[in-house]
Amino acid sequence: MSLLLRRLLLLLAAVALVILTSPHRARANTGFPLIDAGRITEPAAASPRSRSEVLEAGSYELAKVRILGVPALTVASPVLRDGDALGAKRRASVIEGNLRLLYDPNRLCSQSERLSEWMLESLLGQQAKVCTSGPGDGVTLSHDPLTISIQTDAAGNQILEAQLPDRQRQIPLMTVTRADAEINGVSSEELARRWKILLERRINHARRILTPERLLQRWRLTLVVELLLFGVLAGLIWCWAWIRRRRCLLQHQRQQGVRNRRLELRLHLLHTITRVLMVLVLFLLVVMVGLGVMALPGRVPLGIELLLQPSFAILKVGVVTVLGLLGRALCTFLLHQWADNVDVMEQERARRDQRYRSLLRVSHRLVDVACVLVVGVWVVVDIPGVRSASTSILVAGGALLGALAFVFQSLLRDFVAGMLVLLEDRYAIGDWVEIDGVEGEVIDVGLFSTDMRCLDQRVDTLENSAIRQLRNHTKLRSGSLIKLLISHRQSSIDQAIGLIGNEIERFVADPNWGERLLSQPILRGVRRITPLGTQLEVLLITRAGEQWVTEREFQLRVLRSFEQHGVVMADGLELNALT
Repeated sequence: MSLLLRRLLLLLAAVALVILTSPHRARANTGFPLIDAGRITEPAAASPRSRSEVLEAGSYELAKVRILGVPALTVASPVLRDGDALGAKRRASVIEGNLRLLYDPNRLCSQSERLSEWMLESLLGQQAKVCTSGPGDGVTLSHDPLTISIQTDAAGNQILEAQLPDRQRQIPLMTVTRADAEINGVSSEELARRWKILLERRINHARRILTPERLLQRWRLTLVVELLLFGVLAGLIWCWAWIRRRRCLLQHQRQQGVRNRRLELRLHLLHTITRVLMVLVLFLLVVMVGLGVMALPGRVPLGIELLLQPSFAILKVGVVTVLGLLGRALCTFLLHQWADNVDVMEQERARRDQRYRSLLRVSHRLVDVACVLVVGVWVVVDIPGVRSASTSILVAGGALLGALAFVFQSLLRDFVAGMLVLLEDRYAIGDWVEIDGVEGEVIDVGLFSTDMRCLDQRVDTLENSAIRQLRNHTKLRSGSLIKLLISHRQSSIDQAIGLIGNEIERFVADPNWGERLLSQPILRGVRRITPLGTQLEVLLITRAGEQWVTEREFQLRVLRSFEQHGVVMADGLELNALT
């Protein structure tokens, strides 16, 4: 009793599921054509005025009807003035379902539904076979061809019906509407005859293609072609690896000091060949995937589109590359004009030339990044199925991008900070800067980080957003504050000051060193008196980057002058004298 009750409950649940998931019938009193199982029936009571209003709208919604994935018919539905359509896409979908019953009835169910049907039939002991042999008797694949007839209903509509060899009743497929006739420019009777011939040929061809014998033959042929392509792919990969080993040997010879034109030509040739082989390998992989997709019934258009994707991708890369080169040239031209501005003061021209190098490199990088993003989006959008993605998938993609932006927010901060560094001219390539205690020459200003080469020749990479304290020693000009400590044992401090003034005049008059100065050196006199001695200061203002060599030369000259005239500099003995 319990087993019978369980089977009864399962049966009731199945019936309720069928009722809940069955499509709703079209409303009858709308005044417009009704869609019912792919047939559109014109209401007999429709007035001429209402029909003329539909035709006066002057536009139709079109949709394609496919057989095995290949478009066969184009059906139309009139569009009203307020934008509401009669549903050409829905009508085409229903017609495709009706036609699919004739050549592929097993496509009604998915794999999970077939398994569920088998489990339920095993439990209840009934054989419905909805997912294995089609809905009802006679809708099965056979070698006998079917025929399509044209019937006329009471309203004068042309109806196409299919007659199967093993079925007594005909299957209504579709109705040739007045909108279809208007779009094709013929009468409904002529269009019905054309579609009858077309559908008979296409459906019978599909029935032959989907027979088990033809499918097995198709899969065997595809397997043989895939194995041949796999052999070619393995050969290309072996050639790529062999050429790469040869290139590594030539690079080792160049590192050992062997340099000649023949070696360089061979290296460039092998590098080009490896790139070509890599492209061929990727192309063969796409071809193998496309052929595998084409082996599936109804997936031939998708496979052909996959095969065309590499060619389109190469064309897109070429177009974007040309646009990138034009963008680079435009950036170079504009920056040249900016750097060669004659209104810039002479003391700022060297700085502008220095900024030009940094801006040129960064602008080229921005153009390259933009080109990569454009190519990536352009290729991904044209992948079959991506452009027709639902709104929910697009929303999920936007949420994913937002999550990625949150995860990589540090990179975004580095990028914004790098743009601010360039726009505000905080430093440029060639500047000697001190950033958070790290001192060195700026060798690269990137989009996310800055590279500095220190005195010991190590390269420090600093994130742009992590820079807190910056000291630029070579922006527009440079300077050096020279401190000279004169001993208290020196009898006359004026003598030391006079000697320094004389050396300043000689230094300015020297053409080799005077041109490095932007202004007259400033003798600041006595700056501080300490227990060690009296401190004198001299301020040198030089061109950008010339401060250190100028400072060393000036101090050397002052030291020689002090030695000649007996000026005593502090040497620590003053503290002993005090004690």
